[in-house]
Amino acid sequence: MSVIGIVCEFNPFHNGHKHLIDSVKQQGDVVVCVMSGNFVQRGEPAIFPKDIRVKAALMNGADIVLELPFVYATASAETFAYNAVKILDSFGCDKIAFGTENANINNLNKIVDVLTDEKFDIELKKCLETGESYPSARQSAFNKFIDNCDISLPNNILAVEYLKAIRKLNSKIQPISVNRIGADYNDDFAVDDFASATHIRSLIFENKSFDKFVPNNIIDLYHNAISTGKILSKDKYNVSSLALLRSKIYEKSENIANMSEGLENRINDAVCNSVSLEEIYDFAKTKRYTHSRIRRAVLCYQFAITNDDLDINVPYCRLLGYNKNCKEIVGNLVGNCKLPFVVRYSDVLKYDNDIINRIYEIENKTTDFFSLVLNNPDVCSKEKTFSPIKE
Repeated sequence: MSVIGIVCEFNPFHNGHKHLIDSVKQQGDVVVCVMSGNFVQRGEPAIFPKDIRVKAALMNGADIVLELPFVYATASAETFAYNAVKILDSFGCDKIAFGTENANINNLNKIVDVLTDEKFDIELKKCLETGESYPSARQSAFNKFIDNCDISLPNNILAVEYLKAIRKLNSKIQPISVNRIGADYNDDFAVDDFASATHIRSLIFENKSFDKFVPNNIIDLYHNAISTGKILSKDKYNVSSLALLRSKIYEKSENIANMSEGLENRINDAVCNSVSLEEIYDFAKTKRYTHSRIRRAVLCYQFAITNDDLDINVPYCRLLGYNKNCKEIVGNLVGNCKLPFVVRYSDVLKYDNDIINRIYEIENKTTDFFSLVLNNPDVCSKEKTFSPIKE
């Protein structure tokens, strides 16, 4: 039996995710998903609350779902991947599976060799000094070592970061790369029955049919969530975020995560002179900073996430859901977990640890906000009353 880890957002779960799980899971294997909570790496909220997304995963091959806390789920690819792999390693996974544009592990390891070489850092610094954005400078520097290899493709970026994390943790986890099929990560169109999560979200928000792009057994789950208002309201999120950001414009922001080299001043000016989040992002964007970097910086500003928070390595494993047929296996994995294990809020109180308290406190705060910006708003303290989903 293998315990196979998958890092995911399932925003929402679709046929491509099902393909990944089915491609790697053999009879008797256990699939452990580390899933972002109510906010994702794009620097925005998920389309559905995490209980809906956990249930969809458990109905389609996932056996255990653990949480990647907000601080790491909304961070850079490097921080996102490192802390996700740390959770999987601590939980006893012996493999990690991921979709990528380049399924050759040897080629991916060659990329890692270059990116972890001191000579690459020197070239990267030179490219940044010319005023290139970080992704562009990174690709330019990389081209000095290996030609005709695009390291900017979204899944390749994460695949490389997973491999880097495995090395950094000195983990025995073995990587499994699966070729992504159908539309690419950010494509807003479909290929046969496969569409990116980006495209599916667009269809849902535009009240168009998306059923063919998700497994049949979760179509009703999604439609019920939509009809009962358990879905993000982009308008409410926009207005609520602006209100929160405007309340902070006179506060010092030097230690806010993802702020550097005057970016905090640009974002402050953007907040003062904008009437939508998209205007803020466009106003603050420069050649040096990508749209995604701006989005993450604004999100950190919004929730007062500091550099000190990002410096904390993930301090616990938290159970979001499990397949009832795996109850005994879950018990064994929990018993051998290298990190403190959290099932309910009472476990956080039991550990009485400042670092655990801080990361969980951020989860509480951001979920309270998320609960308010659903089509059918929910009350506060959903994190403290959350119980793992059983399927």
